[in-house]
Amino acid sequence: MIDFILALTVLIALIVFGALISVGNERQRKAIDSISRQTQAWAIEDLRLKRGQVEANISIDNPIAWLNSAASRALGREAQLSTPEIAENPLAVSFVDHYTGETLVFSLLSPKALRVLSKERRSELSRRTNQHPMIPWRKGLTMFEMTMLNAGIRFDLELPIAWQAITKEQTNRDHLWVYILP
Repeated sequence: MIDFILALTVLIALIVFGALISVGNERQRKAIDSISRQTQAWAIEDLRLKRGQVEANISIDNPIAWLNSAASRALGREAQLSTPEIAENPLAVSFVDHYTGETLVFSLLSPKALRVLSKERRSELSRRTNQHPMIPWRKGLTMFEMTMLNAGIRFDLELPIAWQAITKEQTNRDHLWVYILP
């Protein structure tokens, strides 16, 4: 009987310690995420200060070549983008990368926003399944956020110009999401 009580006590202690460790890990993850966001915000502001007043005359002659160059820097590998295919509601631009054969989809919406949108409009989305590359949301999707930290120091200034040239839609965003379809 005493062995049973001792075993039960050890089991309960293990469960309690496991729960405490799990809660501690979650708190630590949130703290690290917060530090990461603060560091990224600081780095962006630092780059903007160092960049100075170069934003007076920005022109992009070939927006697809510009996007190709920015995507290559953000992905860390060469990319050669095909002719764009524009999907609407939500607005996204998809290209085939001729080097890898993968489909790259560029969107101003974050993964969280796209997931919410996908769940909200499930009945309407069933009609659009073949029309939009991001809907329905796929598991195993690789995604990158392009910012001035990984796509070039003038990315936040050039993105609105290039995005308008490609999609005919205006934006004031300073980041772009790249989704690599499985």
